[in-house]
Amino acid sequence: MKIRMICLALLMTLVFGGIAWGVKMPQSINNDKELKSALKAAKTPEDHLRIAAYCKEKAERLDTQAAGYEEAAAAYRQGPNVKNLMSPTTPGRYEYMAKELREEARSNRELAASHEQMAKNAMQASK
Repeated sequence: MKIRMICLALLMTLVFGGIAWGVKMPQSINNDKELKSALKAAKTPEDHLRIAAYCKEKAERLDTQAAGYEEAAAAYRQGPNVKNLMSPTTPGRYEYMAKELREEARSNRELAASHEQMAKNAMQASK
């Protein structure tokens, strides 16, 4: 009975361990879904650098979007209010969206920096 329990425990460990090791690193990261799988599968310095590059690229896109919203908010604040075409809260809403996009860009840059550091540490450990 004990041997059977031990064998069952070993079998479960192998099965669940195989599932965890079965996550593969995507060749390129093009969206957030691929980023999630890449974060789970990152093992080598190259994997961490690929994640960092995607996060930096996403941060730049978010900053560009935020700048667009800031320009639109400024234009709506400066321009005349045309009846029924613009809500009086539109500039504030655009400013809020720009602020949120800038915050997300900042967190992406922090994630990129941490993965660059992981890659550097992994390279030093392998030497």
